[in-house]
Amino acid sequence: MADWRRIDIDAFDPESGRLKPEDLVPPYDTPAVGVQEIQGRVGQLRSMASSGDIAGAVQLITSDPPYNSDEATKKTYLLAVLEALGQVKTMDIANIVGQLNDSQVDVLVKYLYKGMSVPEGQKQGGILLAWLEKITQTNGVKPIVHFISDRRTV
Repeated sequence: MADWRRIDIDAFDPESGRLKPEDLVPPYDTPAVGVQEIQGRVGQLRSMASSGDIAGAVQLITSDPPYNSDEATKKTYLLAVLEALGQVKTMDIANIVGQLNDSQVDVLVKYLYKGMSVPEGQKQGGILLAWLEKITQTNGVKPIVHFISDRRTV
């Protein structure tokens, strides 16, 4: 054992470095939500945003996202989220972000990146980038790292 750097550690435990089928299953712990079930939340979100309660709307957005849903449901909810986030004044963003806990900020970052990737959100790109700027000013890059590493999508 003169040169320990040349030892094949997989020879001792060949299964240690391999992925198992259960490692590839998405970590969904919430029940599936359909388009009909999300309509009530979308209506509530739109009414909060139109009445000027953006802080409450952001709390609603980030409280229970429909992770385990089909793409149509996610798209419907995303459009309502973009509509709500687009109605905020830039000077109010820092106060709203300051009221969120870490997991809510992580969900908000997911919606910001998802919004910037679709044409509807690209029309509002400036406000979405303002949200992201305030998040990184208050929380650093930790929410972005969580976005990159989390397998749950919005």
